[in-house]
Amino acid sequence: MNVVKLKALAKVINEDVIKEAFIGKIVTLGYVEPLLPQEVFKYYPLNEYDYRLDSGIIEYVVTNVEDLMNNLEPGISINKVSTEHFNECVQLTSSEYELITMCKRNEEWIVYHMNKRALMKYFILNVSLEGGKLDVKVKRDVTPSYNAKLKIAYILGCDVPVDFIIDIYSNVYVEYFSEYKFKLPEPADVVSALMNNLAKYRNFLKLYTTDYYIYELTTVGYLIELENEGQRVRVNVNGETVLTGNQIKGGNLYEITDMMLDKLNELKIGLDMIELYSCSLDELLRRAISGLRESIRL
Repeated sequence: MNVVKLKALAKVINEDVIKEAFIGKIVTLGYVEPLLPQEVFKYYPLNEYDYRLDSGIIEYVVTNVEDLMNNLEPGISINKVSTEHFNECVQLTSSEYELITMCKRNEEWIVYHMNKRALMKYFILNVSLEGGKLDVKVKRDVTPSYNAKLKIAYILGCDVPVDFIIDIYSNVYVEYFSEYKFKLPEPADVVSALMNNLAKYRNFLKLYTTDYYIYELTTVGYLIELENEGQRVRVNVNGETVLTGNQIKGGNLYEITDMMLDKLNELKIGLDMIELYSCSLDELLRRAISGLRESIRL
């Protein structure tokens, strides 16, 4: 299998680029694996690179054009083509795909269009980053220090939409990437990310707490008040409402319907997430990856 050697000239490297590259690797491989710095521009963009759209972020230069021309893979054809940006261009095609269009600019062959997934069916894609290491910093809130933590039990549902789980999972990975951890998110990391937008995701995430967990906060000096209106309960800490919920079967277990995370942070109360019976994150990811691959015919 011949190699296509690309030099990646990165202009913008931000969290969106990392996220798309991570998803690109997942979809290409068919399973989840960490994205490494040297792989970012192998998998970004996910499908097709178009000079007209993507060159503001990244330009690719083919560094072994002569080798490709002189050692064609079986079933690959070379065509001379013209583009709106360049005069001298050549295109490699298979019976099914337009694989790559390269155009000459001075002494370099610039990638004008590339179907990356199709290209990798016929060639090994070797991408090097021009200018050294990849340095990405992601803006995120500083984790506050807590005086106490409120225990919250959660159930992650199995009917999570494909785009939802991939989006949340990849957002968490981007934070890891920025810290050079290159480890995969744990279920608790994903749940913590969901907590920041509970109203949007409450159909997929059920949250519970108990009297015992709530009143544990009194041991470190917090003033607790529970207001009951029939089955509805409101939890106040130091006079601030921090969550509302529904009492289950008249007992001391509450299903949480809303949490005021900003108030909890102001009070320096964190969350200690406890998993109940949940749909496996691995299973959710398998379904999501399968759905994505099917949608783009991989």
